[in-house]
Amino acid sequence: MNAGSGSIDDLKKRILSRTSLESLAGESMALQKRSGRHVGLCPFHAEKTPSFHVFADRYYCFGCKAKGDIIDFVRQTKGMAFIEALKYLTTKYGIEAPELESSRLNSADRQEEATQVKLLMAAAEEFRSNLKSPAGEPARAYLAARGFTPEQIEDFGFGLTPAEPWGLVSKLRSLGFHERDIKACSLGTTSEKTGRLYDFFRDNRVMIPIRDSQGRLVAFGGRTLGDHPAKYINSRETRLFDKSSLLFGFDRARQAARLKQRVFIVEGYMDVLQLWTHGFTETAACMGTALTVRHLNLLKATSTTAYLLFDGDSAGQKASLVALEANLQVPEMKLKVITLPDGKDPDDFIREKGSEGLETLASQAKDLLDFAISARLKGASQAQIPSLVSQEFIPWLARIGDRIQKGFILSRIAQISGLSQEMIESELRSHLRSAAIGRGGHTVVPAKPKSEKSLAPAPPKAPAAPLDRIDFELLGHLYFAAPGESDWQELRHYILQEAQWDSVWTELAESIFKRLDAGEKPSDLPHATFLHESTEVSVFIDKYRKIPAAFAVPDRRVAVAKILIDIRIRGLRKTIQSLRMQIAAKARSSESATEFHELLSSITDLTTELKRLEGPSIP
Repeated sequence: MNAGSGSIDDLKKRILSRTSLESLAGESMALQKRSGRHVGLCPFHAEKTPSFHVFADRYYCFGCKAKGDIIDFVRQTKGMAFIEALKYLTTKYGIEAPELESSRLNSADRQEEATQVKLLMAAAEEFRSNLKSPAGEPARAYLAARGFTPEQIEDFGFGLTPAEPWGLVSKLRSLGFHERDIKACSLGTTSEKTGRLYDFFRDNRVMIPIRDSQGRLVAFGGRTLGDHPAKYINSRETRLFDKSSLLFGFDRARQAARLKQRVFIVEGYMDVLQLWTHGFTETAACMGTALTVRHLNLLKATSTTAYLLFDGDSAGQKASLVALEANLQVPEMKLKVITLPDGKDPDDFIREKGSEGLETLASQAKDLLDFAISARLKGASQAQIPSLVSQEFIPWLARIGDRIQKGFILSRIAQISGLSQEMIESELRSHLRSAAIGRGGHTVVPAKPKSEKSLAPAPPKAPAAPLDRIDFELLGHLYFAAPGESDWQELRHYILQEAQWDSVWTELAESIFKRLDAGEKPSDLPHATFLHESTEVSVFIDKYRKIPAAFAVPDRRVAVAKILIDIRIRGLRKTIQSLRMQIAAKARSSESATEFHELLSSITDLTTELKRLEGPSIP
């Protein structure tokens, strides 16, 4: 079962009593003994004179004032969370830690993970042995030609697959491992014709070990030396290997990223290793996936700035919108894009232009948002741009929940594409209404070819759904407003981009906004001004005209702001209720403790925000 805080405290005491801060710090920094203390250059800030002191079980820097114990040292140098640091230390020093075991991970599961780690380590040793043998001469020559020294080849753990397609499987069997385990950790695969187990990695491949953020071997990557169509292949995803949460090389890059306050993200492990050899040790790579939210959460513990190095071709550039969507969920990360010359990948470029060339490109990096928009519109004619915006950006914008993010991105799309912001907003509203009608079971009329004047046809009319009380009140304040009472920017964003009202009410609001923008007071205008093909609008205005006193307030800006807060509270309550229902459902389906904690954490955060909003009213 999950341990309480007391048991974690007990584990922390065991870790502190069985580990050596001096020994651990000495693995990554040079320590000298002075006056009975070990002193070195601080790993947390740049300095030329040593001011970092290691005492018995504590450290203190007289320069930047950093201090703590061995757990704090791991967290700060490796960018790990508290529990992650505990796991790292218990694994490294062989300390039993039942307090960290998830309820989902029973003894059989733990045994399976331990077996897979042993298998992977045995495979790594076999790969390295093959590379050092006479048969490995061509592979060593290849690596040397790529610029790797013998010391780097050893340091990076390069290896070579056995000559026979079942060579590794045979070796692992001889060491006592079972076939099911060999296959489970993606070292073996079964022939569909013969049913025989043979090596997953074969065909004369240079092998690269893949480690998780704690430095534990979890998988391999293989680069063919022959003419195999699959130049690079990675291990299949396993219990240990999850590509969506792992960045190759991050276990070694995180300390450099923290010191330099930046990280380079490339698309392949050979790119990472090549950049390391040229001094860019703050480099890591995605493992065949686009940059994910989990990747960004991993990165933000070390640095809030990441440079994405896309190949000169369009393959990497196509992932820009996906990366941007992840970035919107982790806005603390600042993502910038370095575009390499056509036909060049980071490996080629760094070997040709060196570190100065890459630093020059880094100084010219473009913000991810602008890059993503420009890359999608690159090469399009003026006549093609409206259609591209409609097809590429509108469905993507519709998925963005935060109205401020959506509004800002929409304005940038307008600026870069040259289309009017109002036109794009209209297309987005049409898309949202069509999607809402589709979800309600109504037939959605296929869109006709779009032109710059009208990006999308009007959706089919459906019976107007009544507004909630809060929305009715909000629209009433807009109707009785006078020009100049407010700039209405926040209200305009809510109604036109977030509220998802029926088109009848959205069009009425648009009409009222136009009157206010023209300097007119809507409620003073003739009744017929707002007549609509739907009789519901006429009935609606009649209701407002009968209760003008309800909207007579001393400060309409304050009144509208309070209503918008009530709307935010309403949304938070719905979200919290939905999360609680998810927790109840997962409890019945025996989901993992991690997911429960994530849901509970989300509820806690939202409840805190809810209490804040429900507190004292705004001035």
